[in-house]
Amino acid sequence: MREDFRKIDVSSCLHKDVAGSLVACASLGEMMRHEMAHGCNNDKMEQLLGSLDSAIRQALQVVRELSEGLFPPVLKAFGLNVALQQLVRGITENFTGSLVLHINGDEAKLDLATRLNLFHIIQSLLTRCVQHEETSWIEVTSRSTSERMEITIDHNGGEEVWGEAADGGEMALVQARCLVPGITMELAPAGPVGTYRIFLVAQAFPSVVQA
Repeated sequence: MREDFRKIDVSSCLHKDVAGSLVACASLGEMMRHEMAHGCNNDKMEQLLGSLDSAIRQALQVVRELSEGLFPPVLKAFGLNVALQQLVRGITENFTGSLVLHINGDEAKLDLATRLNLFHIIQSLLTRCVQHEETSWIEVTSRSTSERMEITIDHNGGEEVWGEAADGGEMALVQARCLVPGITMELAPAGPVGTYRIFLVAQAFPSVVQA
């Protein structure tokens, strides 16, 4: 169940964006063959080649963005904290409120699967916060020890941020991701009325040494 909604998002992108670009490429190819069969006007062919090149580049860009959205390269190369910095910068561009990230301590040595899962949880939670009209500030704190990583997300969007009606069950997906061993999540009021905190913990399991 935890991957169903992600699959829907990917399928939608493939159908709407990637398939659309490929259809445009195929149509341009047909137009070029038509021109070649009827005298091959050089100016027309040059125009069609330019359009085909543009359509191919657009399709490649869509695939690249889709791939990076599912697995940000920076997450593998530099770790979760750097990926969070990149995520916050991207979200801030479209958020009129205040979004602040604090990083304390050296990042715990989480395995790649746990890092990726935790990143998608945080990405979904932050996206929900900024989309809620009552939210004017969000504060994210990452704390690490050698054994675990703690993420707190404080915001003033109120409890309604976690309703299911707006997204058809994205919070169910987040909760399903938290069923993976080593990750826990708690939601609770914090401070003034309307202020809530999400508390995430990811355990760093010791590597098993093969005999």
